[in-house]
Amino acid sequence: MSDHASDPVARGGALDGGLDRSLDPADAPEPDHKRAGILIHAFVAVAAFALLGMFTDTWQMVFIAVPLFAVIMMLLGSLHSDGSWERVSTIAIVAYCAGLGVLVLWSILTASGDAVLWGLPMSMGVIFYLLWPYTAVGAGLLYALVFDRTIDEKRLAAAA
Repeated sequence: MSDHASDPVARGGALDGGLDRSLDPADAPEPDHKRAGILIHAFVAVAAFALLGMFTDTWQMVFIAVPLFAVIMMLLGSLHSDGSWERVSTIAIVAYCAGLGVLVLWSILTASGDAVLWGLPMSMGVIFYLLWPYTAVGAGLLYALVFDRTIDEKRLAAAA
């Protein structure tokens, strides 16, 4: 019985046991961490902003940090090893997080009003009826799109 992982054909290699040239780790792009560093600094700034909101008991500051954290972390996750972003994924992330930001701002701005949305106060109605389904369904679909478009087969092949 042969080990499937050691079989060169199963690994996508040639029958002679050589490596497939398209998956050669030497052909991988040189890593560039400038954009990743900027995103990490932005994450720390948003965390400090949210922490300030926590210390001053300003829930709006904490709540508005949510879409900011989302865009930063999603962009960091979609960053290629060479420091570039895939165009369609980046547009989808920014559009999704813009929609998330609009819903969060709508909820914050209607928190003190008397308006009602389907039997709930407007701010809670926006969260319960709009924001919750938007994030529950949209985030998973966005993750699938970004992962599918930005997966780096060379790094996966090198790890195997």
